[in-house]
Amino acid sequence: MIKKIYPQEYHEKLKNIASLIREYRLANGYTQIELAEHLNLHRNTLSLAERGENLTLLTLIELCETLELDMSELFYAEK
Repeated sequence: MIKKIYPQEYHEKLKNIASLIREYRLANGYTQIELAEHLNLHRNTLSLAERGENLTLLTLIELCETLELDMSELFYAEK
């Protein structure tokens, strides 16, 4: 199996999305443990998502619904 190599700009976008998730979590008053329990995730899964290392689409959808966040804000937000 060939490992796919993604452009650096994709990794930067993922890091931006991950940092925005963390910001929204904090703005909504959740700790990582509280939000992970609410989402029925392991805290390490949420931690990895907030670092842009393991962010599945389903986790992203669930995070956006819980934090009342429009997913488009993650993809078009400027830092």
